[in-house]
Amino acid sequence: MDFKDKAELRAFLEKEMSSAQPVSARRGMRPANIDEYARALTEIESSISPAQRQMLVGHAQAPGQVLTMTQLAALAGKDQFHFANSQYGSLGGKLVAALGIPSPKWKVYAIASFDDNPETGESRAHMYPELREALQQLGWIPAGESTQTRAKSVPRQPNDADQLASAAHDSMFSIQEIITTLENAGFARPAQSGLKVVRLEHPGLFAPVFVKQSSSTHARLQAPLVLHPQYEDKLAEWQSISGLERGNSRYYHNSNLRGFPKRLNGGATEIAYGVDLGFRHMVALEELISRLLGQPQATAATPAAQEASTPSAGVTDDLAVTDTEREALIKARIGQSDYRDALLAYWGGCAVTDCTLPALLRASHIKPWRAASATERLDPYNGLLLTPNLDLAFDQGLITFDDRGQICLSSALDSDSASALNLHPHLRLRQIEARHQGYLAWHRDNLFRK
Repeated sequence: MDFKDKAELRAFLEKEMSSAQPVSARRGMRPANIDEYARALTEIESSISPAQRQMLVGHAQAPGQVLTMTQLAALAGKDQFHFANSQYGSLGGKLVAALGIPSPKWKVYAIASFDDNPETGESRAHMYPELREALQQLGWIPAGESTQTRAKSVPRQPNDADQLASAAHDSMFSIQEIITTLENAGFARPAQSGLKVVRLEHPGLFAPVFVKQSSSTHARLQAPLVLHPQYEDKLAEWQSISGLERGNSRYYHNSNLRGFPKRLNGGATEIAYGVDLGFRHMVALEELISRLLGQPQATAATPAAQEASTPSAGVTDDLAVTDTEREALIKARIGQSDYRDALLAYWGGCAVTDCTLPALLRASHIKPWRAASATERLDPYNGLLLTPNLDLAFDQGLITFDDRGQICLSSALDSDSASALNLHPHLRLRQIEARHQGYLAWHRDNLFRK
């Protein structure tokens, strides 16, 4: 049977599960016991793919053992629920065969029952407690108190998995608290932060950090902070931080980790990746931040941790900087410089359009502050004056300009969005000089998403 969209699939699942006999409304097949699941898993273990195992183990360790298909796909480094539908369905089929039971309407019923999140409408997979116990019995997940024992100890309404997840992790803190803690430590959230991750930068670090914005409760609570993979060699040292945790996989993959290196992760194209970390209490996060800011960086000269909290942090990396330049850099970093005025004087308005209203124009570095030297940060030829839509698209790497000033549109920018933002191939910089070209070449090579 084919379904035209996810909503129709959910409606079908709900109908089938409510009418299935002789099972309860929560299941799509007759219950298998712990021993049956353990035997079946042992039989099919060699045929389970790494991605299927990652999803199965991550599902068993998720709060309340409740995840959406999108969240399950994320456990295997994918961002589309279709991947989980396919892989979990295939795994369910193997379980059905090994259990020797009649095939349910949907083979994924061998793993979980389903309902809809009352707030978002997303279909949620509730792993059967017998399956989780079997995984624990086999040693696939750490031993601990049983699902049944935990469920009895946590007050909840029937079938309310969200309440169970919240109660089981009431000692954790929210994404906003993590962001606020980082901001209090001197991190800034630039305008180009995306929807899937929040980008935060610190003048004392060579690379930004990211905080996950996934709707996945598991991703939010367990490993919300993503660092540049260069920090991987520090993880053994950071193990001493009480309450610090690693993500489920060695790396977290997300195309929105701009500026991070890329690697193949089961797909045809490379994807950006980083190291994701979680915290059981605020002290662990604060200790990690302290160590981050106290570590000398290999990619760029950075000030000591005690200097990172001052306005001059990150602006003393050129040995030849004069006192006047240093003062200008400090003012530029805290938004009190003449840099914007210099760009207004040079461009006279938007560098691309005819907009001349200063309130609607943004001064944007071509080679961004974090990557530029002190001299480059003050160079007006490293700047463009742009309207907000152009500025954000340029910052996100969705547009750039060639050596003649002609706009280049990223393949990541779909035609509808480009049209809505009035971005088209006929746009160009109103003027361009040789001193712009080196900066633009850097932008094309390092930020532009081809």
